[in-house]
Amino acid sequence: MHSIRFSKVRHFSSHARVTQQASHILKEATTHAPSPIVSCTAFPLTSNSTSRVTSESVINADSNLHFYRNKLLDKYVQEDTTPITLRQLLFYERQLNTDRLLKSANYVRQELPVRISHRIREFQNLPFIVGTNPHIKSVYDIYWQAFERLRKVPPIRTLEDNDNFCDKLIESLESHMVAIPNLVLGISECEQLIDSDRIDRFMHATLRSRVSRRVLAEQHLALSQRLKRILNKISHDTVFSSCSARDTVSQCVKLARAHSTADNVQSPDVMIDGQDATFTYIFDHIEYVIYQLLSNSFRHTIATHPQNNLPPIKVTVCSNDADVFFRISDQGGGMPASIYNQLWSYGQRPHARFGNFRNVSQLAARITEHDQVTVPLGIGLPMSRVYTEYWGGDINIVTMDGWGTDAYVRIPKFGTQLENLDFVSVSEEEGREDEGWPMSHRRFVV
Repeated sequence: MHSIRFSKVRHFSSHARVTQQASHILKEATTHAPSPIVSCTAFPLTSNSTSRVTSESVINADSNLHFYRNKLLDKYVQEDTTPITLRQLLFYERQLNTDRLLKSANYVRQELPVRISHRIREFQNLPFIVGTNPHIKSVYDIYWQAFERLRKVPPIRTLEDNDNFCDKLIESLESHMVAIPNLVLGISECEQLIDSDRIDRFMHATLRSRVSRRVLAEQHLALSQRLKRILNKISHDTVFSSCSARDTVSQCVKLARAHSTADNVQSPDVMIDGQDATFTYIFDHIEYVIYQLLSNSFRHTIATHPQNNLPPIKVTVCSNDADVFFRISDQGGGMPASIYNQLWSYGQRPHARFGNFRNVSQLAARITEHDQVTVPLGIGLPMSRVYTEYWGGDINIVTMDGWGTDAYVRIPKFGTQLENLDFVSVSEEEGREDEGWPMSHRRFVV
C-alpha cells in the first residue's frame, strides 16, 4: 500500500472568496508591515473546507488558504542556503563595529527563513499518517510560526532595528526549546509507519539544521550584547576563545564523575595522555560530545566491574596540521552487534529510553542541562554526531564485545570548514538504492 503524501495540487471550493482572501495574503506577504503569525498543521487540504480568516488570522492547514502559504514557501525553498565558517564568525567578533553588526543582522534575517523553509518542506514530504502525529504536528506548527515571524522582518538599518530583530530571535529560540522532545516522541510513536532509514535521514537533517539556525541566532545575539558593552565602554568577554583539548577533557571528566557518583558509587580513574592542542570551536558543542562519551564510559565501567576493582578510562589527545583528535578508551564490556549497529539510529534501536522524553518538556542539547535531566534519553550519541559533523568533524566508535569500547573524535583545528549543510533531502532519497547510510561506519583517518 502506498503511503498518503502531501500534494502540491489542491482542490478548491468557494473560488471567489478564497481567491479574494488569498490575494490579500499574497499582498501582505510582499510587504514588511507587521502581521499576525500563521499557524499550520500537518493535515491534508480538503475541497469542502469552510475555514476562514479569523480576527487572529490563524490559518489551519485544512484551509484552502494554506495552498497560498505554500506558494510563498516555494520562493524560499528554491533558494540555496549560504553556509559560513567559524573563522568568519570570529572575524566579526574581533572586528566588531556598528556597520558589521548590521551586516550580520541582515545576513541572519535573510538566511534563517531559507533554512526554516527547507525543513518545513521536508515535514510536508513525510507520509501523511506521520504528519498527523500530535508531536510532529506541534513542531511543524512551530516552524511555520518562526518562518512567518522572521520572513517579515524589514531590512535592518539602525541599532534600534537590530534590537527589535533580536527580540524576534529570542522569541524563536525560546519557542523551539520544545522541538527535540516532541520530534523524538513523535518519531518513536511512528516507527512502525515509516522506513527506519528514512527516519534517520529526516532526524539527522532536521537536528543539524536546528543546530545551524541556533548558531546563527545565538551568535548574532552575543555580538549585539558585545557591541553595547563596547559602546558603553564596559568590559566584555569574547564570544569565541581558543579551546585547550586537555582542559576540555578535564572539565568533562569532573562533570561525568559528579553525575556518576550521585548514587554514592565509586567512579573509575581517568588517565589523560598525549600532547595538548588548541583550537577554535564553539565550546558548548565539543563539551557536549566529550561529556557524552565519558559519561557512557563511566556508566558501563561501573556496571561491568566490582567497585573495588574499576579499571581506568584512558583519554588520549593529539593533533596534526589540520585537526585535533580525542580517543576515549574504556573496559566497560563493549557492545553486542545488535546494539552497535544501531548506535546512530533513531529508527533502528530500542526506544525504551525515548519514553523518558515525556518527562522532559524542553531540551537545548547542552551539557548544562544534565543537572536538571537525570534520566537517560537515548539521544546523546546521535546528537554528538550532529555536533561533530556540523563543522566538518567526525566521530567513530569501535567496540570489542566482552571487553570495552574506543571512541574517536576529530575536530578541525582552524575553523575554515563551512557549515556542513549538504544533506540529501528525504524526497530526493526516495527510490534510491541503499547506500549504507547511516548504518555504515565511515573511515576514520588519523
